[in-house]
Amino acid sequence: MTSSQAPLILVADDHPNTTTLMQYVFEREGFRVEKATDGAAALEIAQTQKPDLILLDVMMPRLSGFDVLRMLREDERTVRIPTIIITANAKEPADIARGLNLGADDFLIKPIQPTELVARVMSKIKARRLEDALERRTNELEALLQAAEQFNQHLNHDELLDTIISLMTQILPSDAAILLYLDSDGSQLAHRLVGSMDSIIQTLLDETYFRVAIEHNNSTFRVPPELLGNCYVDGLGAVLRHGMTVVGFIVLLHKTELYDDHHYRLFAGSARQAALALNNTRLFTIQSNYAQHLEEMVSERTQALQSAQKMIIRNEKLAAVGTLAASIAHEIGNSMQPIRTLFDDLAEELSHQSVVYDKHGLEIIRENIDRIAHTIDLMRDFASNRPNTADLHPLDLSQLLLNILELNYKLLQQQHIQIEKQLPKIPLVYGSKSQLQSVFMNLMLNAIAAMEPHGGRLTIRVQQVEKMVEVSIEDTGHGIPPDIIDQIFDPFFTTKPNGTGLGLSVSYGIIQSHQGTIEARSEVGKGSQFIVRLPIYSDRA
Repeated sequence: MTSSQAPLILVADDHPNTTTLMQYVFEREGFRVEKATDGAAALEIAQTQKPDLILLDVMMPRLSGFDVLRMLREDERTVRIPTIIITANAKEPADIARGLNLGADDFLIKPIQPTELVARVMSKIKARRLEDALERRTNELEALLQAAEQFNQHLNHDELLDTIISLMTQILPSDAAILLYLDSDGSQLAHRLVGSMDSIIQTLLDETYFRVAIEHNNSTFRVPPELLGNCYVDGLGAVLRHGMTVVGFIVLLHKTELYDDHHYRLFAGSARQAALALNNTRLFTIQSNYAQHLEEMVSERTQALQSAQKMIIRNEKLAAVGTLAASIAHEIGNSMQPIRTLFDDLAEELSHQSVVYDKHGLEIIRENIDRIAHTIDLMRDFASNRPNTADLHPLDLSQLLLNILELNYKLLQQQHIQIEKQLPKIPLVYGSKSQLQSVFMNLMLNAIAAMEPHGGRLTIRVQQVEKMVEVSIEDTGHGIPPDIIDQIFDPFFTTKPNGTGLGLSVSYGIIQSHQGTIEARSEVGKGSQFIVRLPIYSDRA
């Protein structure tokens, strides 16, 4: 045995020759020896130096061997120290039974052969060390089971990190600890710190040392002395990995105590449990995020399909209106041709005969016929779902809306409607002036009707949004119920007693033919807002 490994034997006997002889025997075998010549001294040495074994004489001054043994077994500091009673007087079975009942591990009667004494001492020390090792392993297993149970209770990584750092510093002595949580590419996601922020902790937070450990494929290791500096005497570190996946890094540091093999095993086992729990948390987070993303994708796809279905239905209705408009336009066109011919002949005859006639009335008839003809042209354009190319020009929507407001000035005044307008200079759009004027006139008249009979406020705004010009027409009317707002652009749908249900559907078709969009927003009792977006005009388009 080396001196650093030599067990300490306490020899308690009131005969100096006996203690000297035993000291010689045990030191020759490589043991360290402490001597006591009375019971009180033996008890004090046992409590302060905690020897590996005590040889205790029964008959001693101040305290008998039996009294010392009883006190040893009542003290937590000495209860587990192996003790052998040695006496020349205790030959009665009752004395032996008394000593064993008090907790003696063995009973020897003088004179004793030195070889037998050494053999028995070594056997008791070895047995005690095996018991201690078994108890430590049992405690390790209990601690690891406790760690696994507590770690696996958390799927939120913040709660799990708090639990890991708390439990590791409870089951292992430490003055400081650092726990890093890493993502899949090794970047730090979060950390937990116990103790003060000193240089070694800062080094670990800078991710310098643990990356070296990962590169060398280390799992559990002792922190090198040069990294400990003057603050700590020992440290244990572990790369938290599950398979080939590194999920974190943990280090425990102590200022006064060296970590032994028991600490090392317990730390390594707890680190493995922590790595497994962190990996499970990461997988759960990935799965939860994927499930949430999948739900969002399904929801978005469902909304897109619903919108597409509504658009298909609306377009089918618009196609039906277009077919009807084409038929009406054809019939009116056929009827208009003889009317125009007869009108021209009549006008010529009256002119040659110099008969007095109502020339102004004829002009009015002609104007109305021309208006009907223009209407027929618009209906043809609508039926073909495109504006008349001859009517397409670059347009200033701010000026167009200003003109519509001027045309409706008297009506707005009569209906007690306040105007709020924001019509700045904006880029031009390309389209049919008459058709777009019809759309905005229709939206404005609908807004005025919604605010009858007590008036309100009409707000008209124009602004550029990316590559589009956006027109907003907002009123403070009665609003549109949410259960019908998706139907207002459908052909033949109307809430007005005398409405045709074509105004907004025609407007929808016109804006769509101009490569734009129109939408409605409304809140019952507060008003409605219609938003039209048209692409900005470009010479290259």
